[in-house]
Amino acid sequence: MNCVRLDNFPVLFGFLVLFACFSACRVDYIARDFMAYYYPVYELQEGKIYEYRPVNVDSLPVDYWYYSSHKVEGELHFTGNYYNDRFEVQQFFREIEKEDAMLLQDFILYESVETSKQEQIAVEVLNNNTFPIHFADSTKTFKMGIKWDIPGEAGTTIALNRERKYLAMGGDYTFQGEQYESAIFKTVEHIEHFVADDGYLEPSFPGIEIYAKGIGLVYYKKQLSKDVFIEYELYATYSMEEFEKKYKRSLK
Repeated sequence: MNCVRLDNFPVLFGFLVLFACFSACRVDYIARDFMAYYYPVYELQEGKIYEYRPVNVDSLPVDYWYYSSHKVEGELHFTGNYYNDRFEVQQFFREIEKEDAMLLQDFILYESVETSKQEQIAVEVLNNNTFPIHFADSTKTFKMGIKWDIPGEAGTTIALNRERKYLAMGGDYTFQGEQYESAIFKTVEHIEHFVADDGYLEPSFPGIEIYAKGIGLVYYKKQLSKDVFIEYELYATYSMEEFEKKYKRSLK
């Protein structure tokens, strides 16, 4: 998953921290266990922090995701919490493993309020296919969509619809001095920002994702406008205990 930020619509360009063309006449079909690329979901019972840092742009914030997994009545549940660079939880998701894909079940957004507490924002899941499990076909699109009302702005809603499509197997990706097999996906994110009595604003943002076998998402690039791109890469993974130490040091 990639993060959603909430402050106001201009910051949508910031919350879309997640491009490429591929010949429509070419079909790549890869039969393999793609779950090995979508995070080590069978080994995350204790949970792990993924720290993503911007590429070549120091002004963008560092992002943190806490991923964990567990079995419920024999069914794999994969969850993620997104923390911003102020160590505040901004969103939560839960996916379950089905026969052909990981399916989004729950999505919660959090809004920071003046009391230093965070309030939950109800989110409707519109589409729930997030990632292939056993094979990837470059003609198949996995669609995920969510929709929510903006707190304090009656009649204002935002819908995020993300399309993910397999492009090709990548070369070896180097992370912390080690090389990993990789898979490349094309994404397109469509935003529907509706304001009552004002109509829709509907920008789209194409992007590229790279998943490394045994790690998960290690790199993504997104085009926000003709000449504006954002890139993030995985900097480190570590335990929640290490994350808490980082947070405590930030308070000093």
